[in-house]
Amino acid sequence: MEWKPFENKHQGERCFVLGNAPSLVDENLSLLRGENVFITNRGQKAKDIGLDHFDYHVVLDPVFYDDYAVELSEVKEGIKFYPETIKEHVNYKGEDFVPIYSVPTLQQGKLDRRKLMDAKNFPTSYTNGWTKTGNTVLTASLVAYFMGFTEIYILGTEWIYKKSSTHFYKDTSNRENNVPDGHKTKGFKYLPAFAEFFKTKKVKFVNLSKKFAYKHLMDTSNLEDIIK
Repeated sequence: MEWKPFENKHQGERCFVLGNAPSLVDENLSLLRGENVFITNRGQKAKDIGLDHFDYHVVLDPVFYDDYAVELSEVKEGIKFYPETIKEHVNYKGEDFVPIYSVPTLQQGKLDRRKLMDAKNFPTSYTNGWTKTGNTVLTASLVAYFMGFTEIYILGTEWIYKKSSTHFYKDTSNRENNVPDGHKTKGFKYLPAFAEFFKTKKVKFVNLSKKFAYKHLMDTSNLEDIIK
């Protein structure tokens, strides 16, 4: 699937990007009816806790894709955005998707892993791609930016894991279950740069997650105050 039809498709609109943190169950997701919604990874499971629909489905990590390739291929709702290299994977099931031109985790060499994103070297176009974001919600936010959204609200995103409670769903993989208590996702490093980047582009970038503890890093609010 080509990127071009999506470029600036939502100019001046708002969207909501859902992570998969445990706090997502505390949100009134029915409020998102009629809104532009991105889910990430296994976010389709949010339809079991009140989500009405989703429009876009973003997966970033090839290791995650391999863990859940069959399940992801069976999700028919929404437009999929995957790393372009997914088609090379033995577990690829043939589903259509818009390629993401970022450096996939498995493809990064030592030099690539040092190319941390900052507010001075953010991508200038979708197709030119970008370096490591460390987090699927952040990647989805960049996709949303290039779609023309000027208000990007994220929720279900805390950036810290608690042992035995890593996601809002319970049927997690062994790899996810072995994440140490208190582990911060890699995206945590890049959050200040993202906040600064969107600020310079006059894009509202707001965390609505009820249990997001790092309020000094970005603007925060709550879903009920945004959708009234």
